[in-house]
Amino acid sequence: MDNSASVSTWAWSPSRAAGGALAVGGVILLVAAVIAASDPAGLVLMGIAGLMLLGFAAHALVIRPRLAVTSLDGQPAVVIRSLGGTHTYPRDRIERIRLLDFRRIGRRTGQLEFDFLNDDAPTTAIVDGLRDDTRLVVFGRWDLGADLSDVADELRRAGFVVDDQRA
Repeated sequence: MDNSASVSTWAWSPSRAAGGALAVGGVILLVAAVIAASDPAGLVLMGIAGLMLLGFAAHALVIRPRLAVTSLDGQPAVVIRSLGGTHTYPRDRIERIRLLDFRRIGRRTGQLEFDFLNDDAPTTAIVDGLRDDTRLVVFGRWDLGADLSDVADELRRAGFVVDDQRA
């Protein structure tokens, strides 16, 4: 992805193809539930699974981009979209950005963590250790539709400090 033109072009979200595949899977499960209507347990289980897949697909296809880097008053800012709405955090409201790596069920998975200061939290508080007035937002590869190392590199190019704590 070439983002050299402008800071406002940096945006990441789940793949549209993956969201479409979830939608197709949800429809297939709902059709299978109707076909298996003679089995009440199968009807309920496949119906619930189909509705959940459609919900995941809607989330992946509607809430876009999940993470973006933009300019706010000449300074870089992070924009997060979620079910709760769109939130913009300038650099001084970001406590920490970490790139982590975990071992889960025999394979390594990554996470990109953001600690944002709450709206009423002072930006210059002197605190030993972790602050209590922050909001944690965690993204995985699925959420951003890109390699987390590439996203961290783009955040660094935009002027953010990203702690790489991978093993």
